Amino acid sequence: MAWSRKSAMFASLATALYLLGLVLRNSQLVTVAVVFLSFLTWAALRAAHADVAATGRRIDEEEDSEDAPTLASLSAMRKVSAARIFEDGEIQVTLRLQNHSPLSKILEVKDTVPEVMRIKEGANYILMELGPRRETLIEYTVECPLRGFYTLGPVSIRVQDPFGLFHNEKEIHVYDDFLVFPKTEDLKDAFVKSRVPKIFTGAVNIRQPGEGSNFYNLREYIPGDAMRKVNWKAYARSGKMMVNEFERDAVSDIIIIVDSRAVAETGPVSRNSLVYSTRAAASLAQFFLSRRDSVGLVIYGSDINSVDRDTGKKQLYVLLTKLAGAAAKGNTPLQVVTNRIMPHINKGSPIIILSPLEGDPTLINAVRDFRAREFDVTVLSPSSLEFEFDAKRLDRTGYEVLKTERDILMTEIRGLGAFVMDWEPDMLLSTALAGARGF
Repeated sequence: MAWSRKSAMFASLATALYLLGLVLRNSQLVTVAVVFLSFLTWAALRAAHADVAATGRRIDEEEDSEDAPTLASLSAMRKVSAARIFEDGEIQVTLRLQNHSPLSKILEVKDTVPEVMRIKEGANYILMELGPRRETLIEYTVECPLRGFYTLGPVSIRVQDPFGLFHNEKEIHVYDDFLVFPKTEDLKDAFVKSRVPKIFTGAVNIRQPGEGSNFYNLREYIPGDAMRKVNWKAYARSGKMMVNEFERDAVSDIIIIVDSRAVAETGPVSRNSLVYSTRAAASLAQFFLSRRDSVGLVIYGSDINSVDRDTGKKQLYVLLTKLAGAAAKGNTPLQVVTNRIMPHINKGSPIIILSPLEGDPTLINAVRDFRAREFDVTVLSPSSLEFEFDAKRLDRTGYEVLKTERDILMTEIRGLGAFVMDWEPDMLLSTALAGARGF
């Protein structure tokens, strides 16, 4: 049982009257103070034992406060509209609160919501009176602006006595977990294809003639060509036997590397390198998998987490889940990542690196090693300088100096034959990719 502000003020007033009565030797003030203190004591005892008769239970001295009879008759259940959503999505929450006691209760209820969430509609806090053996619904909508694993709960309940002088508190441990994926951008082209594709049935087109399903061009008939390939309309126009040639189908191995070192979280919570890198990785994975490519993922920070290359919708879910849980910590250099994954990547595979390119002296050597083995390297770099400058945490002079150093580094990386793009915060991913690839 806890004292409310009203009871504290009431007790202070009674004490002050009592002391004033003693000083002034005024028996009336002392009598009034004793009456006030007696009422306060009676109200406290009543609040502590309010529900004993209703439940038939006794409060033991050793019994935990959250099991006190006033609170034991309350229960809660929660229902959420979805267990997985994308950033900026919404979840509808319905909390059912039940009073199993034959006594009415004045309740203050708060459903615990993660700090980064925003209550869009309704409220997760309510002050109400819940009648005997009644239930009520608390409904609200939560907007989820940032990726990650989140939990709703517990439910905090405060029961007041009828006079509002005392209250008991309890946490009902009802939890619901949900997952927020990085939001994705629809890409029409990523300008990335493997130079050494693998031929598989139902794979993607690589703009080379061969057996496939999409039209590539026309060529003259060569003895041995199947008659079903003859383009009779072209023959009628030109008088020459022409055959249709199709794009060769193939599968590309795409490796996406995300820098989740501690430096990647520099900047505001909702605008930093890691936020943009995970969104870009999710968008790229979605595009390549829809193209039936084989996509693998490497996230490095305090350690190296990887997802083996695979295709299909299941792989997309695995990649999105891994990206949702990426945390900015540690300082593993890119060279360590390069040494670990290079023996397991097929020659010529495109490698896309998403990194702020800061605080890593091994960057140049790592990219050089990739290029020495003929990997197609694309670097998209969401710069923390831009985030810090936009948030006014960096002055113009400091920004210009650091920007010059960054430009020199990127020029050096380009000199190794890698495609590099300084990805500004408000630039679309498709624009950044086109700029990096020189389109």
